[in-house]
Amino acid sequence: MWFFNSTPTHDERDDLLGRPSFNFRLQIILGFFTFFILSVVITIGAMLTISRIERKIETVSTWERFLYNIEQARRWEKNYFLYGTNLDDALESTANAQAILNENLHYLEQMSIPWPKEELMRDLALYQSSLKMLAPISLQEFNTADGRMAVEADLRRYGAQVVTEAAALAAKEHELIAKWLNIVQKVPVYFLIFLFFLMIYVARFLSLRFMQPLKQLVQHTQRIAKGDFTPVKPARKYRDEFTTVEVAINRMLRELESRQNSLIESHKLRAVGILTAGVAHELNNPLNNIMLSAHSLLEEYDELSKDEHTEMITDIIQETDRSRAIVHNLLDFTRENKSVMQPLDLSLLLNETAKLAFNQARVRGVAIQLDIEPELPAIRGDRQQLKQVFLNLVLNALDAVNKGGRIQLKARKQPNHRIIVEVEDNGCGIPPEVLPNIFDPFFTTKPVGKGTGLGLSVSHGIISNHGGRIEVASEQGRYSRFTVTLPWGATQTAATSDQRQPQEGAS
Repeated sequence: MWFFNSTPTHDERDDLLGRPSFNFRLQIILGFFTFFILSVVITIGAMLTISRIERKIETVSTWERFLYNIEQARRWEKNYFLYGTNLDDALESTANAQAILNENLHYLEQMSIPWPKEELMRDLALYQSSLKMLAPISLQEFNTADGRMAVEADLRRYGAQVVTEAAALAAKEHELIAKWLNIVQKVPVYFLIFLFFLMIYVARFLSLRFMQPLKQLVQHTQRIAKGDFTPVKPARKYRDEFTTVEVAINRMLRELESRQNSLIESHKLRAVGILTAGVAHELNNPLNNIMLSAHSLLEEYDELSKDEHTEMITDIIQETDRSRAIVHNLLDFTRENKSVMQPLDLSLLLNETAKLAFNQARVRGVAIQLDIEPELPAIRGDRQQLKQVFLNLVLNALDAVNKGGRIQLKARKQPNHRIIVEVEDNGCGIPPEVLPNIFDPFFTTKPVGKGTGLGLSVSHGIISNHGGRIEVASEQGRYSRFTVTLPWGATQTAATSDQRQPQEGAS
């Protein structure tokens, strides 16, 4: 079914091609680059975390070695008080602890958690000095000295403070390592969750960027196949490969418009050819009457009374008006006008159509019966196109009926702002296997040379363009009925507006 709704303009083409380019290759590259950057960030984050944990382990190891030497010194200290031995070992252990602290001081200041450097260094120095004070004193002298309790108290106090401070630092570093390890353990879980939602987002993105435009292009091709030639309107911000396809579709629609107009005109010429035979026969009657009246006046003018002169001249004028009306109807149908949507009196339009076909029907001995509901509401449409549709249906009916047959032209108002127009004949009917293809372009059941197969296809397109539909019902050997449904009022305004609005495209 072919029909034309709205011409794709160069403005629409400029809108499609004038947007910034963001093609699919660039989108895919950006997508992979984004995944690469994300992987690099996660990898670097993991490496930094592991490196930080390693440095923390080194820090803990340093504090534990320091703590081990202090605890060794405390054990040697107790041996000295108990047995008078191992004082040198205690001094050596404190010296080792001091060396460990001095060697790693800069590193600990950078990597360790905040720690009481001055207090620890002071307590360690006081512990070492207290141990050194024991060296010149023999065990017997120490046992009898009055300062034993004081020295012992200092050693225990300073030693305990150093151990407590070092143990606390080591414990805090252990907690920090455990915290980092917990994070490292949770990162894969969080990453999987993030990856899950990222996959959902990517799937949705691909659906919007690829599948949805493809789906819309399929819809565009389907509606074009059904005869809707509305141009594709740009809907997205950027220009991509789909834009090229849409530009090609709109170019195709412009070509179809030109060919559609040619088909409509050729179909109209065919209808004119059919009408001419009836018009010629119809014109012959008034011309004969005019000729007879003129000859009578010429031969019997002096013998006729004034009233008879007037009557015969009136007959001539009436027959001339009749001929003029016949010619006017034919010219009115063949006149090429631009498509104009305007309020139409459907009753008047159907009567004019019946008058155009009446001459041909009378020649073939077929009766045309009108059954139009009074006071039908006005519809909005193109007068010439709708007249062409109804005339085509009537002429097809004339081809299907024999002499003595009838054609009924009915019009009724229906609920939901609809008007039903039926063209029914009692002719040979349409075979059931033909009905599904009846509106296809170039499909005809008439003999070669008798029809182009475009009439019903063009009619279907015109009715669709008016927001209506055309249907057929037939029983072979009994009747054929074509039903045209047209909207009126607000329903028709919305329907025809939708038909003529450009469709949003995939890009």
